[in-house]
Amino acid sequence: AESRFVFDHQDSSITGLGEFYQFEAFIINTSDDTLQLTANRISLAEAPLEWSCSMCVVYCLPPFIDVYDFTLNPGDSAWFSLDVYPFETDGTGVWSITIIDSSTMDADTAQYGVTYGSTGIQSETTQPMTPQGIELLNLFPNPTNASFTLTLDQMIPGDYNLSLFDLLGHEVDRRAIHISHSTRQNVNWDANALSSGNYFVQVRGGGKVWLQQITIVK
Repeated sequence: AESRFVFDHQDSSITGLGEFYQFEAFIINTSDDTLQLTANRISLAEAPLEWSCSMCVVYCLPPFIDVYDFTLNPGDSAWFSLDVYPFETDGTGVWSITIIDSSTMDADTAQYGVTYGSTGIQSETTQPMTPQGIELLNLFPNPTNASFTLTLDQMIPGDYNLSLFDLLGHEVDRRAIHISHSTRQNVNWDANALSSGNYFVQVRGGGKVWLQQITIVK
């Protein structure tokens, strides 16, 4: 079915010494219906504890709120922003923002990253997502209806945590693996028990984070 809203965004990352970073987007109701929408924030790379990150969706929300429900009338639009304050603490934060139509479960996702560092040069221009320490995860097939395979290549030997999140940020599956050598390894993941929808696959270990979105169709 055709989406009833538009999440007008650009995946982006900014590196620099700014005191405040703001990513802006618009959510537009393109239907003739009044929509019940949900904005959901997931942290894909944990920012330092000293940082503050908050969403504005119609209203500016406290930093601890990750999920916000709101109504959008036919033809109306809502301004969205993700506001990040590093408080002069070096580090990287990456967030996924998903807007969900509560009736149809149609969803659109944006990813935003900030790297704050003393050697960085502030850039006000948004660029494709390449935040430090984050790499895209190679998995196939995508979409899938039953299972998928992760390809882990040139990994540092050690322990790794593999997690699967739904769009509301709930961890729906987890496993741990040990990699003893850096050659390519394939990890098979059984998705038969999962419902149709979009999910995030995340791998953490060796001081890095890998991630990718996957679509499951039953």
